Amino acid sequence: MKVYLCQKGYRFITDILQGMLPDDEILECLPEEIPTVAADANVLIPTIIPVGKTELALPDLKLVQQFGAGLDTVDIAAASARGVYVANVPAAGTGNAESVAEVAVMHMLALARRYAAAQQSVREGRVATPTSWSLKGRTALIVGYGGIGREVARRLSGFEMEIQAISRSGPKGTAEEQAVHVDLHTTQDRLHELLPGADFVVLAPPLNDETRGLMDARAFELMKPTAFVVNVARGGVIDYQALLAALREEQIMGAGLDVFWQEPCDPDDPLFQYNVTATPHIGGATDLSFQGIARGVAENVRRVARGEAPLNCVNMENIN
Repeated sequence: MKVYLCQKGYRFITDILQGMLPDDEILECLPEEIPTVAADANVLIPTIIPVGKTELALPDLKLVQQFGAGLDTVDIAAASARGVYVANVPAAGTGNAESVAEVAVMHMLALARRYAAAQQSVREGRVATPTSWSLKGRTALIVGYGGIGREVARRLSGFEMEIQAISRSGPKGTAEEQAVHVDLHTTQDRLHELLPGADFVVLAPPLNDETRGLMDARAFELMKPTAFVVNVARGGVIDYQALLAALREEQIMGAGLDVFWQEPCDPDDPLFQYNVTATPHIGGATDLSFQGIARGVAENVRRVARGEAPLNCVNMENIN
């Protein structure tokens, strides 16, 4: 099987996959090279690159396999029409959810403890300044309570916070849910009701038609002026102009962003004039996460090579 990553610069990933798939070819190409350099591809790994009708028309393509969970850049309907499987590797259980949750907590701490100002105090030779805020006793509202959301809650419990969670369908009573304590788990239609009481709003839902622009101008209006928003989901979950206005008008205290509307992000983005901590979509970029995800990817490559359907296939029922 010829497996192409649709971007260059992921040597760590290609090396792991080649070790797990010694009889297959693990290759790289630039996004614009997919129709030519990757013309013989059996598997495409999109990462953050759009995969549409042109890319899906490759004659030998059998599988679009994400290295992770997000499939918002893949034209799933077009893939189904071409008879191409589309699959991902869920965040839970691979180390990915755990790694993303760590970055969410990192942003929360950096914002609450005013890390940037503290670094400036070090440079200026000052001590015991700035004064900042403790997480203890504060309320965290986790929006999107899947694998990542649960791992955020698990970590925040050690900070003695009140933890609230909302998800599209609310509690399911699964063993995974019951293993993590939250003070409230309810449905997404209560978002606006809960926003005014939250000190931190942590975004971890998938990006789809229901969640695109979920944090809009009205949502920010409902937040405390001392509250923070942290996004480890996808940039599109937040309305960009609404966030920019909320920061400019001091409707919220600040934002922590690991994901952006266009990636890589513009270092001169106006958002960075305000109290924003930023990381370049590194939530799942850890050794633990990459190893766990790679095992899922390798298993699906083997399954498709044997003529079997991949695991975690999102278009199984629509394959023509």
